[in-house]
Parts: sequence; C-alpha cells; structure tokens
Amino acid sequence: MVRSASHPPSRPMPSHRPSHRPSHRLLHAAARRVGTGLFLAGLTAFLALPAAAQEGPRIAHQPSANIPFSAAVQVGDTYWFSGKLGVSAETRAMEEGAVAAETRAILEAFDELFGELGVGFEDVVKATVYLTDLEGYGEMNEVYAEYFPEDAPAREAVIVADLVAGASIEISFIAVRR
Repeated sequence: MVRSASHPPSRPMPSHRPSHRPSHRLLHAAARRVGTGLFLAGLTAFLALPAAAQEGPRIAHQPSANIPFSAAVQVGDTYWFSGKLGVSAETRAMEEGAVAAETRAILEAFDELFGELGVGFEDVVKATVYLTDLEGYGEMNEVYAEYFPEDAPAREAVIVADLVAGASIEISFIAVRR
C-alpha cells in the first residue's frame, strides 16, 4: 500500500472512486484557468451529454452543401441549433443598424426554422449569445424579451473579439420538444 506524508501509517489512504460530479474546488480552479465564459460553455456541453445519448437517430436539418454545417441537429426530442447571424432573409446581407436589428433578424430566422421543425420558443431550454461589444447587451435584451416573455431559457452572454461577416451578435439554442 502506498502512503503519503499527509496520511499517517496507522490510517489507510481514502479510496478515490471515480465520480461524475467534480468537486466545487475543481470547478472553481478550472474556471480560473480558462476564463468564466469559456468554462461555462464547456460545462454546458458536458451537462448536455446525457441528452445526447437519447434514443433515436441523429437527424441533420438543413445541412449545407458547401460547408460542414447543419442549421440544427436532432436526437430524440432534443434539438441543437447552430448559431445564427443577423442577416436579412431576403438579401442574405447583414442587417444594418443597431444590435437590436440584428437580434430581431436572428430571432425571426429561428422562428421560421422552429416552425419547420415543430418546435417553438417555449421549447428552448438553453441559449448562448455572442456579442462583439458589451454596449449592445441592453439592446439585445429588449428584443430578446419579446420572444421570451415568460419562462426564459438558461442563457449566457459572451463578449468576443469578432464574429463571422462582421456581425455584432450571434445566438444559438438548445430546445427540447414538449
């Protein structure tokens, strides 16, 4: 038996059984090392793993012909929606103006996709919002609240240096059809 200086020879070392629940001390240390926003995103993915093991086939919705990308992936009743940018549905150009305009364009695009898949904003359980400027947080929240007047999903907002196509905001969702 191996003993350490912190355990006297009269007492055996405690057994270290694997656990699926990391201690609070480990969680705080990990958050300090990688940054809170990145840590929360990783923790969210880790906690979503049991949902990923649901019964049923993996179905890609609206896959792209040009890049390895699907607008949504469904397993059972759970949907993982890729991030959307605030582009105009008609011109595919970025909405000009404030973060509010981009947010509205994003949420309208999700509303259309949700309708095709038989889910709604009431089924959304998790949202991730990426903003390039903290100043746009209030504008985003005003529009966002119109789509989630009650029982808003869990959400984090992360400030990033840049987004694709010069966007100011990107939003992704996880939904569970009721």
